[in-house]
Amino acid sequence: MDQMELIIWIATMMPFYMTSIFFIVILVLNRRSLWSGFGALCWLFGSGLSLLLVMFRYSQWIMEQKILYALMQLAALAILLILAMFPLLLFTFLIIEGIQLIRKEGFSFTNCLTLGLAFGIVLNVFILCYINPTSHPILGLFASLMTTATSFLSFQLAIFLLSAIVNLIHFGKRKHFDQIVVLGSGLFGDQVPPLLQGRIRKGIKMQKCNPNAFMILSGGQGPGETVPEGRAMKKWALQNGADPDRTICEDQSRNTEENLEFSRKIFPKPNGKTCIVSTYYHVFRALLLSKKMNINALGYGSRTKLYFTINAFLREYIAYLNMTKKRQLMILIILWLPALFVI
Repeated sequence: MDQMELIIWIATMMPFYMTSIFFIVILVLNRRSLWSGFGALCWLFGSGLSLLLVMFRYSQWIMEQKILYALMQLAALAILLILAMFPLLLFTFLIIEGIQLIRKEGFSFTNCLTLGLAFGIVLNVFILCYINPTSHPILGLFASLMTTATSFLSFQLAIFLLSAIVNLIHFGKRKHFDQIVVLGSGLFGDQVPPLLQGRIRKGIKMQKCNPNAFMILSGGQGPGETVPEGRAMKKWALQNGADPDRTICEDQSRNTEENLEFSRKIFPKPNGKTCIVSTYYHVFRALLLSKKMNINALGYGSRTKLYFTINAFLREYIAYLNMTKKRQLMILIILWLPALFVI
């Protein structure tokens, strides 16, 4: 490879290099934030741009490889079709998953979030976009404000999901924890339901990877529960392989914030490394709260069914919006200012 070819190659790969460095810096300095999802999005964009530049640079060679060229054409066509049909595909997927959730988990406001998102997409794409602001200025202003708000919240939701995924990925960090906090999710009377069993199993697995760590099972007594959740969790954990000498419970908390706050009071090492265990969809918000409390923590998640996970992620995102409502309102007002000044 001569000098000019090397310079071209470096320039071609520059988007990948720059976004990779940016992403790594965020992971090191500010992992427990929406910046991690934004960094992941930038890295995906930079990687895709570098790939396109490489393909353009070696287009002549690629065109000479008939099978490879045909496969790339098919892939490009598939991507274009998916992008063109994405709103319809997303709407159909959300409708199917939303109906399945209600059939299996029952009808409630929170269980309707997936269906609500599906019909919100229809409202934004197929109704608001066709309002003529010159004929109906008030409706036009409403459409502009709604489109701006839904676009911003949808983009932020995507970043929230990416951040949640990033914070569930770990490389060689299962050891050296001082305490493991398993967050509660509710009992059936005094019985530990399958969702909570999954969290406890993950906690036991982490305890076996960290034999010197204490596992704290956190949860108070809520409506419909005959015993405090932490005690029922501890009993189930001891029956399923937890170390009895290093398993304790916290039985006063009523929500995720109190789970962490009350558990910290019984940490063997308050400034040590903490492992927070919950279901996949719940881990990221728990990590945001732990950061706010200055708890040195990483999060690990247990699995649950897809139809439940989608709705639960939406519920977690709404909870995040509530946590940051002042900031969200300020951002929306700034985004709405151009439309308001035009009117």
